[in-house]
Amino acid sequence: MGDTATQYSREAMQQALQTREQYDIHGLRFDISTSTLRTGAEPLLDDIATALKNFPEWGLRIVGHTDSSGNPETNESLSLARAETIKAGLVERGVDASRLLAGGAGQNKPIASNETGAGRAFNRRVELVRITDSAEAKKLLKAMTDYLAAQKALSFAYDANLQVVTNTDQKLGLASSGTVILSRPDKVHTTRTGGFVDTEALFDGKTLTLLGKNLNKYTQVEIPGTVDHLIDELKDKYGLPLPAADLLMTNAYDELMQGVYDSKDLGSGVINGTECDSLAFRKDDVDFQIWVAQGAQPYPCRVVITSSQVMGAPEYSVQIRDWKSGDAVMQGDFAFKNATNAEKIDVNDLKRNLSDLPENFMTGDKK
Repeated sequence: MGDTATQYSREAMQQALQTREQYDIHGLRFDISTSTLRTGAEPLLDDIATALKNFPEWGLRIVGHTDSSGNPETNESLSLARAETIKAGLVERGVDASRLLAGGAGQNKPIASNETGAGRAFNRRVELVRITDSAEAKKLLKAMTDYLAAQKALSFAYDANLQVVTNTDQKLGLASSGTVILSRPDKVHTTRTGGFVDTEALFDGKTLTLLGKNLNKYTQVEIPGTVDHLIDELKDKYGLPLPAADLLMTNAYDELMQGVYDSKDLGSGVINGTECDSLAFRKDDVDFQIWVAQGAQPYPCRVVITSSQVMGAPEYSVQIRDWKSGDAVMQGDFAFKNATNAEKIDVNDLKRNLSDLPENFMTGDKK
């Protein structure tokens, strides 16, 4: 096991999972290019199983990691297979399989240089992550998304903040505000105003119009269908997500929960004077937290999304106010009238001017 074995103890592992919720084990060795554990792994598996028996409230996510040798896709599959092998070994030792999740990160999360043999050996590891699977958090999120999907009409104003990290590790916030009016199944009207952007989007079930008010230019795209279809097309085809887009979809719960491995109910909080349930969720690439209004209208009061795999962990937050639904929603106007004689241009030409970021900002590296 080399020098890393001297750093391991069952007590250190338990303490790390209690305090940091994460622990890297380097002593679990596999045969080259296989998911077969080498002889000598049994004591470590025994220790992990014992820790889980000592703390029956714990769930555990087992993540395999490789060095950069070989094909990235093959490494990802191999790392998952190795995590599944460890999971099977723990189940054999009496751990309930429902408490265990297996994941494979492949070569994507090195903790040492892959330029040396010692660094590559250090990157070949198994990460244990203590997880919480809160049935109450998922229940409250489901209630919120069911409520939103049932609303034939809704509207709200929002204040958003995009936190960016400079190459000198300074965190800067870019603020914007806007409005959303939604009429299911196929109409939506949004506005967004910030220091570098002033836009309006209108969708009448057939045509999407994007207007850059500060440029007095607009573009139109034919996207017939529902608001759900529009959101998917904007995100996947044009790279232009609507504000709080996932929350507006009729299958919002499935969209939000895809890839979630940790969920927490953090109790109550207060947003704009409204008492809310505070819920937190984790995925491989993002953490997100949602505050849901308590009572008969469980609408989202605030959403915070943190990019955990980007250097500096930039954050995007949306705080919602002036929530209305049903008959309280003022009738929206979803037709574009071009009252300012705006110039019509190609969608790609306008898209470059719809970002919250000024031109001198560039996307940074991953961790």
